[in-house]
Amino acid sequence: MSEGLPSPMSLLQEPLLGTAAGDALSMDALTEELSTACRDLARPLRRLCLGHETESMEGPHALSASALAVRLDDTLRALQGWVLAQSSGETAGLDIERLNDLWHLVAMANSLECVSGRPKPARLLHLMGLVALRLRLEHHASIPATLPFTLQETEDRGLSVTEIAALCGLKLSTVRNALSRREMQYDRRIGVALDEALDWMVQRSGFLYPHINAASVERRINGRLAANWLTDNRDVVFERSISRLRLSVWRLTGNDRRFALNAEGVRSCVLLLPHMLIEEVIDLPLDEWEERGQDPSAAMHREALGLEQGVSLLQCQVPTLGCLEAIIRRLGQAGLADLPELAQDATL
Repeated sequence: MSEGLPSPMSLLQEPLLGTAAGDALSMDALTEELSTACRDLARPLRRLCLGHETESMEGPHALSASALAVRLDDTLRALQGWVLAQSSGETAGLDIERLNDLWHLVAMANSLECVSGRPKPARLLHLMGLVALRLRLEHHASIPATLPFTLQETEDRGLSVTEIAALCGLKLSTVRNALSRREMQYDRRIGVALDEALDWMVQRSGFLYPHINAASVERRINGRLAANWLTDNRDVVFERSISRLRLSVWRLTGNDRRFALNAEGVRSCVLLLPHMLIEEVIDLPLDEWEERGQDPSAAMHREALGLEQGVSLLQCQVPTLGCLEAIIRRLGQAGLADLPELAQDATL
């Protein structure tokens, strides 16, 4: 295991906040900083290791700036993909020695700012700050570690305004405004509690790690996470998307009942449940519910779902995977024989 990364607060770079992580941590920008760091450090490393500054050494053990950059390039690319959640948790190419080498190089390059006034590797530091944040959040959610890094800090605090902004690609002012509206409770000593911060961040389109919320049946979800969960559920099959309504249609394998979901929704998870009355789910912890059968758009929804005129349309806002799972169980309790409209039309 590594010696441990410091607190993310000491690594995150305020000038990069408000910029999407994919833009702030583009490979071109990271590679340029890595090349600069290697050029700055190759000469002193040669003196320390060899006692002279010549670049006569060639091959895989060379201490030239270009050789250092080449050796760390694959590690940097793999780490960037992991930080941006582009690699589905896979960490191929991220062995502990190369990770430590990269981190030590970044730390040494940062120290040059203090001793010689060289520009610090801001984007590489920001990358390492997000590494520490993802590791910390996954540890909190009991997700097995996918990197061999450890953290120096303990988990007796929540998230700061800076950390929330970095995780969501938001400006500091945006997060502060949310705190002023009491969307999250902020404590001067510990910041925002981790669970509360996760529930708020999953409703932001730029949040890097929504998979952390999906690791618990009690944490807030959105339409995208619900769609992922349904895709892996053997009792439900995806049928089609209705782009003009921004809905996806799903069918239960046991009784062919259908329902619709805002599969691309970020702010919330919304289900449209034909043939269901609120009395059937009123005991569940729904955020909101509404009978949409009399809405001006009801005819359009019924047409899209292949329903007859007058079929009820219950819309529910579902807060968690636990609640979603309970609704799927309730849908499965009624068969075609209990729903005359469905029994008459086998094409639904």
